Amino acid sequence: MNLGIDDVVPEALHRRVGWDIRHHFMAEKVVDRFGLQLPRDRELVRQLAIVYVLEGMTAPPSDLRGAAA
Repeated sequence: MNLGIDDVVPEALHRRVGWDIRHHFMAEKVVDRFGLQLPRDRELVRQLAIVYVLEGMTAPPSDLRGAAA
């Protein structure tokens, strides 16, 4: 899925909340991987993208059992 620049976080808030291109691409991968829908799942997508980027991941985990370990 190709997300617009402000589909998850409004463009005006990008700098303020630290949202950058890494988060944007991770959000696209999260939506695809877990079958989420915007705007319904916007907050979940945002939170997952932030956590995965902070952990240095380049893609969401493929095995959720291993993600908690």
